[in-house]
Amino acid sequence: MFAKSKSFPRVAGIFSYTLTLRITIVSALIYILAQKLNAQKALHAKYQDWNEDDGRIKVRSWYFLSELKLAGNWSLESGVMIDSVSGATPYGKPPEIGPDDWLVEIEEERRAGTIELKHEGTLFDYSFEVGLSKEPDYVSKSYAFSVSQKIAEETLVLTGGFSYKDDEVDTSVPGGPGLGFLEKDTPEIVLGFYRILDDRTTLSLDVTYGRPRGYLSDPYKQIGLGEILFAGDPLREKEILYMHPENRPNKRETLAIFLQGRRYLETWEASIESSYRYFCDDRGLVGNTFGVRVPKRLSERIIIEPSFRYYHQEAADYYKTSLDDTGITPALQPVGEGSHYSADYRISKLHAKTAGLKLTYIHQENLIIDLSFDRYKMEGLDTKTTKTYYPKSSITTAGFQWSF
Repeated sequence: MFAKSKSFPRVAGIFSYTLTLRITIVSALIYILAQKLNAQKALHAKYQDWNEDDGRIKVRSWYFLSELKLAGNWSLESGVMIDSVSGATPYGKPPEIGPDDWLVEIEEERRAGTIELKHEGTLFDYSFEVGLSKEPDYVSKSYAFSVSQKIAEETLVLTGGFSYKDDEVDTSVPGGPGLGFLEKDTPEIVLGFYRILDDRTTLSLDVTYGRPRGYLSDPYKQIGLGEILFAGDPLREKEILYMHPENRPNKRETLAIFLQGRRYLETWEASIESSYRYFCDDRGLVGNTFGVRVPKRLSERIIIEPSFRYYHQEAADYYKTSLDDTGITPALQPVGEGSHYSADYRISKLHAKTAGLKLTYIHQENLIIDLSFDRYKMEGLDTKTTKTYYPKSSITTAGFQWSF
């Protein structure tokens, strides 16, 4: 059995250090420019700790965003995010077959940065964004542009945008097809609107269409195929499970619809924010997400916000727990062509629930501190996927916003 335990190559460490240095320099230049222009500035910082039960995956995330208001209704934002991932996760072998090696060890770090330029006009708003994310086995470059128009006395805002991700995936990792870095491109178009219905009610809708192309598999995920050795020999006959790299389609079409409504209840001094998201692709994967949040002001300085989210998903057409009795001969180096198959439990039929509570403290007009805790539970809904795969997690988040 292989392990996805990664000691980072020196070059990966250099990449991460260089990225952090670049973003730090850009942030410093923005701060110096703000001082010269005597512009309004803001700093957002957040830390999140994701812990799966039973010693599974642990993710620690740090996020920093600086915002600078410039002359002429322009603003500039720069962000840095650092993820540290460790623990163990399923890679495809059923626990009942491999009780000691159905999990693979992970230890990796991701560093990402974004820079966004915005302009707010009388009728139109514009934004331009570029981003870079690097891991030892994954590099992602992103570009985005959006424009919005205010009409009906600014009670209606129409939005349109385009984004493009240019990714490179290392397939030469343990268990992968071993083809080096392969490309993955994701163009997306988004259209939407935001409507103020009255002084207490708002409604928004976004529709996103995407066409990912390239290597869309996970190089660490595998699927099993049993083979009988010494067939017919009562003393030596036995079945061996061989693991093969998964083979997802090399192209998809995706559609996401997000609807959100908000209503302020003056007698309760609270808002009810409800949302619904529909997602589907042309490979059978369908997801429905329902969410509700209720921010309530307890005092001038304290806001409490309970929340709940429910997600239901139909499995992808090519989801299989194994290749046994399928008649499929797995490719040695799959790149998305021929028969498609994946034993990744995350594309099986499932549902997930998240319940959370957030506390916000307004220390001063220019300093806001928040702390939240969420409990996440995923469960499988079919009869063939091992229930042990699906995780339960605790998520703790703390952050602040400082304007100066």
